[in-house]
Amino acid sequence: MISQNLLFSAAFVCASACAFAGTDSRKRQALPPPNMIVILADDLGYGDLGCTGSTQAETPHIDRLAREGVFCSRAYVTAPMSAPSRMGLLTGRFPKRYGITTNPNVKADYLPESHYGLPLSEKLLPEYLKPFGYVSAVFGKWHLGHTPGFTPPERGFDRWWGFLGGSRSYFPEKKETDGLNPSRIESNFTEDVRVSYLTDDVTERAVSFLRENGAAGTPFFMLVSYNAPHWPLQAKPEDIARFRGVEPRDRRIYCAMIYAMDKGVGRILDALEASGAAENTIVVFLSDNGGAPEAPACNAPFRGAKRQHFEGGVRVPFIVRWPADARFAPGSVCARPVSSADLLPTLLRANGADVPENLDGKDLAETLGSAGVPAAPRTFFWCTDYTAAVMRGDLKYLLVPDRAPQLYDVGNDPRERRDLYLSRRGEADALARELGAYLCSTPACRFPDSPAWSLKLLREYDAASVPAEQPRAGTPSSRGR
Repeated sequence: MISQNLLFSAAFVCASACAFAGTDSRKRQALPPPNMIVILADDLGYGDLGCTGSTQAETPHIDRLAREGVFCSRAYVTAPMSAPSRMGLLTGRFPKRYGITTNPNVKADYLPESHYGLPLSEKLLPEYLKPFGYVSAVFGKWHLGHTPGFTPPERGFDRWWGFLGGSRSYFPEKKETDGLNPSRIESNFTEDVRVSYLTDDVTERAVSFLRENGAAGTPFFMLVSYNAPHWPLQAKPEDIARFRGVEPRDRRIYCAMIYAMDKGVGRILDALEASGAAENTIVVFLSDNGGAPEAPACNAPFRGAKRQHFEGGVRVPFIVRWPADARFAPGSVCARPVSSADLLPTLLRANGADVPENLDGKDLAETLGSAGVPAAPRTFFWCTDYTAAVMRGDLKYLLVPDRAPQLYDVGNDPRERRDLYLSRRGEADALARELGAYLCSTPACRFPDSPAWSLKLLREYDAASVPAEQPRAGTPSSRGR
């Protein structure tokens, strides 16, 4: 198990900037372009996996993926909420660069419905892959636009099955086929849009895709976009019963939802193995952001939650497995900062293509392959309407409008307990200038949030703390260790 103590030990950070088997020992010189499967959880708490320390959630298949790949212990998403985070993953760019700072929570009467999608000026990952002959598929949650011109088939995906909005019931709804309904299940390749339990249905589509395409010899990119464990809290009775020792009940249901997703991950890994394509397939698991503050999620050991720029909102479990490339050493840990925006450059470089200069992501293989070489500090920006943050290297500068600026050394204080703003004012001022230049050189908010949501966010910053998991009743499990 990748324990919390290991994640933050000084010896680990110094000795293992990234585990690496040696650039000269790459095994994939004669291999074709790699496939990629991205398995994306929704609002998953950082501490809600066996491999990140949970004694309640059961995730043997995700834990297996961590043992077989690289666990990136300082991995960040491009936004602390769903839509902007997913946009950053698929564009390789920080979403404020195209004016996205929040979820499309509230419809403003002065904006057309189409204004709430991912801008058409942005090129998405499957569009970059088309010239290399890739087949691309997305199954599950979209949340990047629900009007004509913004749907997955219109943004480069060949196969699509799922819903266009931000959330929906995990069980059948009464009005699955009515009008412009972002929660309705849609597909461009099958008329079977029935729902049994949505997590299982998304898994089934992914497994079917692998059975059809895994052995075809054509490279593929598949985004398995689970909406679990996002609200509403709904799980199958038999899965809930498995966690009868977990209290309160909403936490029990939440664990059951994660368990269903983990079973799906296991089925996908087994189907990939059966297809014969596992060796040269990059499999990535991550969450779109931290667990929500109103959910029974556990973001331990980090402070904060979804919608916040504390580590608990933007730092996520991030696992990468690529057996064909020795730089992705099984069971290793990378402590260098990486981003969900890195997936697009990684696939471009794996196909021998140059990475466009306007991308914020970096090639993960190069990051892993440069262990022992001093790394230039990376800079990450986050912006959520009135709040913003910049992190350069280990220093994070945070702006929340109703209080003084904050400065944290997340390398030495990952729980963000010691505000260094007054004691390191010079460094804070330099980061303030860098953040100011970013905010002023990027487009204004394409669709702002409501004042009620923004005020709610300020109160959430007031309550941000480092959570502690409530252990399961009885003897703690050793799973994932």
